[in-house]
Amino acid sequence: MIRKLLRYLAAAACWLVIAGIAHADELADYDPHSSAWNGMAQFVALAEGSGFTVTPVTELDWNELGADDILFLIYPTRRVDPSRLADFVQAGGNVVIADDFGDGEDAMTGLGLIRTPHPPKASRTFEGRVWAPIATAQSDHPIARDVGEVVTNHPAALEHVEGATTVIGFDDGALVVAGERGTGRFVAVADPSIFINRMQQEPFHGNVQLAANILRWLDRGHRATHIVLLRGDVPMYGDPQPFIDDPRGGSTGRAIHAVNQWLGARSEWLLTPGAMKAVAAGLAALLLVLAIIALPVRRGPRIDGAWLKFSRPIRRDDPHALIAGADRLVDESARPSRRGAGSRGSLLVLACVMRDQVQSHLAEIAQRSEPLYTMPEAELVAKVSEARGTQAGVALSRVYRRLRALPSRGQAAAPWSSGALPRRDFESLYRDVAELCRTLGHALSEA
Repeated sequence: MIRKLLRYLAAAACWLVIAGIAHADELADYDPHSSAWNGMAQFVALAEGSGFTVTPVTELDWNELGADDILFLIYPTRRVDPSRLADFVQAGGNVVIADDFGDGEDAMTGLGLIRTPHPPKASRTFEGRVWAPIATAQSDHPIARDVGEVVTNHPAALEHVEGATTVIGFDDGALVVAGERGTGRFVAVADPSIFINRMQQEPFHGNVQLAANILRWLDRGHRATHIVLLRGDVPMYGDPQPFIDDPRGGSTGRAIHAVNQWLGARSEWLLTPGAMKAVAAGLAALLLVLAIIALPVRRGPRIDGAWLKFSRPIRRDDPHALIAGADRLVDESARPSRRGAGSRGSLLVLACVMRDQVQSHLAEIAQRSEPLYTMPEAELVAKVSEARGTQAGVALSRVYRRLRALPSRGQAAAPWSSGALPRRDFESLYRDVAELCRTLGHALSEA
C-alpha cells in the first residue's frame, strides 16, 4: 500500500515538473529579456544598437503614447480595439502589429487588411520544410530595401490589402504590409516569429534587414525612437490623443504643438489661493517694470499740433515747380542713369504749355476758340495754309495729332497724375512746335 502511494506521488511530481516546464516555455515566447530561441533579446539588441530604447509594458494607456513612441504589438492574445488603433495612427502615431493566429485580427481589419489562417503558397521553402515558406520583396518600398528573402515559421498571410502597400509577400498573399493613415504610419506582419532570436540569427540575413528597415521607416527622421513593446495578454485602456504628430508640419508646427502640450500639462495643476495671489503679484510687478522701460526717459519736443495742418501739394505747372523741374533736367542730362518719373511728368506739363501757346496762335488765324479740338485736321490745315502759306500747313500737320493727344494742363499738373512724356519725345515735339511757330510768325525760344 505504501509503495503504491509512493508511485502515485512520484507520477504526480513528474506531471507537475512537465507542466511547469511547458508553462515556462510558453511564457518565454516573445520575451524581450529572453535569450532562448523563442525570445526577443536579439531584436531588442538590434533596436538599441540603432539608437532606439525598448520598454516592455504590462498595461497600455493609449493617451500616454506620443510622437516619440513606436507601438510594437507582437502576438497579442487580448483583443486590440480596431477603432483606437486606427485613431492612434490617424492622429500621427506609428505602430507595428505582428500577429498570425492571435487576437490582432480585428485591428488588422480596421486598417484595411484581411488575415487568412490558411498556410500561404510559396515557390520556395527553407531547406525543403513546408512550414518555413520563403517570402520575397513585392515593391520598391523603403522597408524592402536590401531584404531579398524573408524566411518564416508557420506564418499566416494577408489575403486582402486596401489602402496600403504589400512590401513582402508570398505567391498568394502578403507577409508585410506598410501604409499611412492620416499623419501616422503602420506596418502589419503576418508572422511574428520572424522577430524571435532564432529567426534573427544566421543564416536569416533578410529577416534582420527587414526588422532594421521597419524601425528606420517608422522613426520619422530620428524623432520616434522609443519602442513600446506589447506582447501577449496586456490590458489596454484610455483613448489616443486627438493629435500626436504631423511630420509634414515642419519645425514651426511641431514647436507650436509642444507648447500646446506643455500648456495642457500645466493646466492640470490647481493653485491654492495663496499661490494665485503670488502669481498675480509677480505679473503686476512685471507689468510695472515693462511700463517703466517703455516710458520715455526725457521729455520730447513740444507738441504744437502742426501735424494737423493741411498742406496742399504744389501743382506741377506752378512757375517755381517748373523752374525746379528745368533745373533737374539740366542735372539729369549730365547723369542720364538717374532720370525718373518726376522729370518726365515736368516735361508733360511743359508740352501742355506749348500746346496752349500754339492753340492761341491758331485761334487768331481760324477765328475760333480751341481750334485743335473744334476743327477737323484737314479744315484747320487748309485754313493755316491759306493764311500763312503751305509751309505753315505742313508744319501744323506734323504736330497736330501729337498736340491734340496731350491731356489738359490741369490733368497733367495734378499731383496725382501719373502721365509722363519721355525726354526724346519732348525734344522732337519742341523742335516741330518751334518750326510751326516760326512759320506762323511767332518766335519760340530754343531748348
